[in-house]
Amino acid sequence: MLDISSQLLAEITESYRQGCTATMNIPAGSGDLFSEKLEALMAKRLPLQEQLLLRRYSNARSQGMVAARHRQLTTATQLFEEARKPLQMATLSRESKLLHQSFLEQSAAYLDYCHQDFDQVYSRTEEALSLSAILEEEYGYDILLMQRIQLLHNLVRTEARRLNFTGAIALAAQLLAYLDGQLQTLPTPHPWGFERIARQPPEFVSVMFAQITGEVALILAGQDRKQAANLLTIAADYLQLPVHSEKSRYPRSYAWFSIKQAFVEQDITTFLTQAAQFLVQGRADTPLLWYTIINDLLALCNEQGWLDFRQEIVQDSLSWNDLPHKLILMRS
Repeated sequence: MLDISSQLLAEITESYRQGCTATMNIPAGSGDLFSEKLEALMAKRLPLQEQLLLRRYSNARSQGMVAARHRQLTTATQLFEEARKPLQMATLSRESKLLHQSFLEQSAAYLDYCHQDFDQVYSRTEEALSLSAILEEEYGYDILLMQRIQLLHNLVRTEARRLNFTGAIALAAQLLAYLDGQLQTLPTPHPWGFERIARQPPEFVSVMFAQITGEVALILAGQDRKQAANLLTIAADYLQLPVHSEKSRYPRSYAWFSIKQAFVEQDITTFLTQAAQFLVQGRADTPLLWYTIINDLLALCNEQGWLDFRQEIVQDSLSWNDLPHKLILMRS
């Protein structure tokens, strides 16, 4: 057991308590912002009749996604089949068909994911990536770059589901490096140049950066220290982590990386000091990062015998409705 000063323990405890009561100020999700921008662009480019038709069948696709998430897979399959009907309509423009199919392939890939048909996930994702690239290049849908980022984000989850954590972390780190201007391209045969990111609304990029960091956080939460350290080393091959995270455009994400690094290296003093600075701010707009730090803090409580503090956290967590199921299992 390490000799952790009572003052440091008191500081992390107080920071945690303040963070628990801090107001959650979560902005509109990137999905909502994206949909608003895309619908506005479609309203300018497409005839009203085509917009209404796409909206009708997009509803079927959305219902299919809901069914798939609830593991109503037969219903989801039927809804996705219904959603494919516009692709056979001779009266629908190529532009409208490309738009509809790009999102339909993305959604159908999730159904394949539920069936653990990972080869088909990759096949549909590649199709969606290609369609989105055409829409960007030929029709001026610059915003669909964010869809392509999301598609690769989905592949991070797919690789994690396949237990290929090395591949998942490598892809996630490349995505983060690209979003932060450290990489000019990504590992797919499609146009990526960083100038495309520069044309995106900054709030889109910021939310996506936090979401992908959260994906990394969830993957590492299930690893022991040695494996987590190895995976962080892979991430560092692509992502240059600044020493002073407050100078970054994404300070909370980079602060999380620093805190996690201290934890896996068992630099407990640094971990507690930096975690206190992070936790006191509350969940803010990165609740997943906050929760995974709490997860590591619970592990430290077990190691140090801080049973009262551990019990306090576990009791508080019963009211955290957005706590991921994976972390619920880890708190027991």
